[in-house]
Amino acid sequence: MKSSITYPAEDIVLGILEIGNGREAEKQGERELLKQMLGYDVILNHNEDGKPLIEGYNISISHTKGFLAILLSERLQVGIDIEYHSDRIQKIARRFLRADETYTTTSDLLIAWCAKEAAFKLFSEEHLTYQEMKVNISENQLIDLKTTTAIDFVPLIHSEYVIVMCWANK
Repeated sequence: MKSSITYPAEDIVLGILEIGNGREAEKQGERELLKQMLGYDVILNHNEDGKPLIEGYNISISHTKGFLAILLSERLQVGIDIEYHSDRIQKIARRFLRADETYTTTSDLLIAWCAKEAAFKLFSEEHLTYQEMKVNISENQLIDLKTTTAIDFVPLIHSEYVIVMCWANK
């Protein structure tokens, strides 16, 4: 199952692929989905922080149980995270929420988690901690408290997973 969504005004392309479990399935899925998205075999490298790199594009990749999501842009920096629906997020909420983030529902917690993970990838060179990011779900906005930079994010809620995407001129 491949899904592709384009945000032409923002030069953003999202690809989603259902994959098997395990690291090899993730790697194979990345190659397959990138070929579907771009029409050619891609050489995927990583920088010293582990951020994926491909020639001609900014890229962000995320995996969760059974799914892979890739976000591409030719001119914007991008970040993405995908998580399958599960109440297990309730158990770790206090690790990633700030005291002034009072989210309690599983859906809100998944969005907050994914927003922070996507922003972490977007601002990878800053090595942000969860406490240095503040999520406002009602505004679909995250603030990088280190630099006071606010970014908008786009949450996509699917029956099996939650995706949060963000991008910025950098």
